[in-house]
Amino acid sequence: MSLYFIIAGILIILPIDIYYYRALNKFIERLRPQFRLTIKISYWIYTIATIIFLFFIASYFTSKQVPPKFARIYLFGIVLIIILSKIIGSIFILLHDLKSLLLFLKRKLFFQKTKEFVPSRRQFLKKSAIVASIIPFGTLMYGIIKSAFDFKIRNQSLKIPSLPSSFKGLKIVQISDIHSGSFLTNEPLKKVVNIIEQQQPDIIFFTGDLVNEITEEVIPFIDTLKQLTAPLGVYSILGNHDYGDYFYQKDDLEGKKHNYELMKKVHQQLGWKLLLNESHIIQKNNDRLAIVGVENWGSEARFQKYGDISKAKEGCLPEDVKLLLSHDPSHWEAKVLPEHKDIAVTFSGHTHGMQFGIEIPGFKWSPSKYLYKYWAGHYEKEDQQIYVNRGLGFIGYPGRVGILPEITVFELC
Repeated sequence: MSLYFIIAGILIILPIDIYYYRALNKFIERLRPQFRLTIKISYWIYTIATIIFLFFIASYFTSKQVPPKFARIYLFGIVLIIILSKIIGSIFILLHDLKSLLLFLKRKLFFQKTKEFVPSRRQFLKKSAIVASIIPFGTLMYGIIKSAFDFKIRNQSLKIPSLPSSFKGLKIVQISDIHSGSFLTNEPLKKVVNIIEQQQPDIIFFTGDLVNEITEEVIPFIDTLKQLTAPLGVYSILGNHDYGDYFYQKDDLEGKKHNYELMKKVHQQLGWKLLLNESHIIQKNNDRLAIVGVENWGSEARFQKYGDISKAKEGCLPEDVKLLLSHDPSHWEAKVLPEHKDIAVTFSGHTHGMQFGIEIPGFKWSPSKYLYKYWAGHYEKEDQQIYVNRGLGFIGYPGRVGILPEITVFELC
């Protein structure tokens, strides 16, 4: 989080707070003078405190230190919620101002007397800004308090025509995007371990983003996460957050190397088989199943493109059923579909379903769909399949609204 990011944040916060202040003034106009003054002073104290807080958080990153967890996760998250709520409220003030501007132009340009907005209607728009702000604020706070750790089990059958009979009925559990740096205690992850144990999986897949910024974040949770075991193994890959790129400066190659090597050691400590552009063959009754895992590959320029499917498939036979672990679902359309027809199923994560949306039977929506064509759940195309896990943890916004944290249970058939 660079100084430039903070300056950009301030340039957003100040205009919004100044603009939104007009609605606040109108909303409290009938209160007693001393109450109005207290609210106004508190409003601007909060604005100043927010700016100081952003500089406080940035100072840790510039000095290559991890900020205090509660401040980095929850205080920062609440700041974002309040900014978003004010932006939504400001839309109503903007509508008021646009109406006033149009009436003014009509009078001046056409020398025409126009009926002004009835004062009560004009003020209603301003007062509505406060109400409009309360709704998203309340919803997003509910997502922090009630939904952040409301882990949902999703069952999914995967029909693979060429699947050897030895692997029919095989049970796989997938988790993704733990983002351990966002957990204040071990309790939620202990709950996850218990849920997965109850599913009695044959295999466990973890599809990347173990941490938020640096590997050290996961160390307090190793004893809990290493309890995740399965008879045929736990297989894992790296996500875009696992390389230290969001903490170490671009030219800090030593810091990134340290992060990468420590990440590999952590996976060893967990007992997870980390697949770095490589594959592992499971054999049963002379039948073979190939687990192929690649490093992160994202179609957007800002994401790493370390994944090499061809290299990962070395050692696989052409007739092997191949299950691919690739963190970013954009990899599927960009590389898997056109170049690797022998991949039966791809398992991804990354999107989190943007931690916000609506999911009801027969309908699924999230802002994530405007960024990713394949953003949550099961998809099929050209005899190939992908499943995009909605993620276990969170980052940025410390909660979930509508798109709950997911543990996926697959049965091969």
